Amino acid sequence: MDSRRQKKMGQLIQEEMGSFLQREGANYYGNKFVTVTQASITPDLQDCRIFISVFGDPAIGEQVVESLNKNGGDIRRRFGQIMRNSLRIIPHIQFFLDDTLENVFRLEEIFKKTQEDKNKDPE
Repeated sequence: MDSRRQKKMGQLIQEEMGSFLQREGANYYGNKFVTVTQASITPDLQDCRIFISVFGDPAIGEQVVESLNKNGGDIRRRFGQIMRNSLRIIPHIQFFLDDTLENVFRLEEIFKKTQEDKNKDPE
């Protein structure tokens, strides 16, 4: 269970990282549509996990995450310049792919197919 401080810092990082990636993201992953869906921070405020969603093919999402993690030091330094007045310690950042939306779409397709099959075969 996250403390109030962790939640507050996570929200702040999520908002600011989203803005940062909108402005500077093309330097790291090109012109892909990336959204920061969640940011969680450890109780000691040293490590931060940022979950991103990438519109399009799932393979593209893995490439974007790999690129962001490869450039993590540069992103942390540049992000630290933005957040220097809000955070005492700039946490180490790790990016992860949030595939929740893809799972929702896949489940909707399964439900739709099941409903169509049910309508075809009245028993």
